[in-house]
Amino acid sequence: MKKFAVTSVHELIAILADFDGNVLYRGQTSHYEKDGAPSITTSFDRQGCVPPVMLKWARYARNLLEMYLGDAVCSMDFTQALLQHYGWRSFYIDCSASALVSAWFASHRYRDRMTIEMCEDFEERPIWLSKHKADYEYEDGEGVLYIFDKSACEKHSKLTDLASIKFDGMRPRTQAQQAWLLGPLRKQGVAPECLVAMITGPRSVFREFAATDGLTSTEMIFPNRAEDPLLNALLSIPWKEIPLPESKINIPAFARGLDIPEYHESFEKFASPATALFRGKSITANDPQFPGNVVSVPAITLFGSPDKNLIPYPYIEALLSDGKAVAFEIDDLILHMQLRVTEYQKGIVITPHKDGLFEVSQLIVTHPGQELTGVGVDRGWYYRRDGNGLWRRENNSEECPCDQAVIHERYFEALKMIEHFLGSPRDFSG
Repeated sequence: MKKFAVTSVHELIAILADFDGNVLYRGQTSHYEKDGAPSITTSFDRQGCVPPVMLKWARYARNLLEMYLGDAVCSMDFTQALLQHYGWRSFYIDCSASALVSAWFASHRYRDRMTIEMCEDFEERPIWLSKHKADYEYEDGEGVLYIFDKSACEKHSKLTDLASIKFDGMRPRTQAQQAWLLGPLRKQGVAPECLVAMITGPRSVFREFAATDGLTSTEMIFPNRAEDPLLNALLSIPWKEIPLPESKINIPAFARGLDIPEYHESFEKFASPATALFRGKSITANDPQFPGNVVSVPAITLFGSPDKNLIPYPYIEALLSDGKAVAFEIDDLILHMQLRVTEYQKGIVITPHKDGLFEVSQLIVTHPGQELTGVGVDRGWYYRRDGNGLWRRENNSEECPCDQAVIHERYFEALKMIEHFLGSPRDFSG
C-alpha cells in the first residue's frame, strides 16, 4: 500500500490522477490501525449484532424495496447492504466510486443525537415522537482518504454496486454518493490486499476538493425523502409506542420502527392518518372480532429464514381441527407499499377448506394513527395435504390474482417458523 501526505488540493488531484477507474474510495476523519496496518471494520464488529433484530429489519426492508427494485432485492445480502447505506448496522463497509464524495466524508465529522418532538396525531391528540437526528460538521484536523482496488475486493469479499439504482426524476442517496458496499465482512476488517493507497492531509484540503464539485452541505450528500423514494419507504415504517413510567401527563411516546439517522427537518404539527402509531393492540380487542381462532406468535416467525424443504404441520393442523380459520398474529404492523393507505399486515391466516385443502393468506388491519379500526383477510394461495402430511401448492380459481409470487411464497415459509414456535416456544424466548 502506498502512503501519501498532501497539503494542497493541487497535490491531491495530482496523486488521484495516477489511479485508473478500477478503484473505489472511502473517506474518514480518523485513522485506526491494528498490528501496524489500517483497521477498517464494519458497524457490527464495532457495536455488535442482534440476530433477531437484523433478520427482522433485513426482511422488512426487502418487503418494502421489492416494490421499487423488483428482483434486485432477492438477496438478503443486498438488502443488508442497502440498509447499511441508510444508517442501519451491517457486515458491510461503505465506499464510493467518487473521490470527491469520499473527500467530503474525510473532512466532515458525523454527529447524532436523540430528539423528542411534541405534535398531534390526525385526530389532534398530543403525542411525543422520538427521532434519531444526525448531521455532518466540518472540524479542523487531519482526514484520510483510502483507495481500494476493485479486483482485490472482489477476490477477498464481494462488492455491491448501489450507484446503479436509479429512478427517473429522483435522486436517491445511492446515486448522490455513487455508493458501493464492500462485504459482507464477518469478524474481519478490509483485507490489506484491497488497500492500494492511503492519503492523509488537513481536512480543509479534502473539504476544498469536494467543493469543486459543489459538495458543500449535508443536503448535497443526503437527499431528502421527497428526492429519495428508498428513504421515504424506510421512514414510512409504522412507529411503535415507547413504554413510559406512569405519570399524570398521559401523552404516549413513539419511536420509528426502524431506527435510522435523519438528516433533514421532519417536524409536522399534525401527523397524517397514514402515519401508523402502533400501541400494541390485538385484533381480539377489535369489534367485530376475527371470525376464527387467534394465536399470538413472535414477529420473528414472519421475518425469519426457515429451511425451504416441505415439512408436515401437526401443531398447526391441530389448531384447525374445529374447521375454523386460524390467525397467527404478531405484536407489530408490517407495511407493504403495495397495500392501500392505512392498511398493514399483522400476521398469517390459514383457512381450512374441504378435502385437506388449506388457504394461506395474510391478516390485514386498518390502522390510521393510533387506532386499529378494522380487520380483514386477503385472498391467498391454496395448498393440499398429501398422503405424507406435506402441504403442496395447488392452483385454484379463487386464489389471489396478484402477480406477486414471492410474497405468497413468503407467507408459506412463515408457516415453518410458526410450526417451530408452536412445538418449541422456548427457542423463541431469547
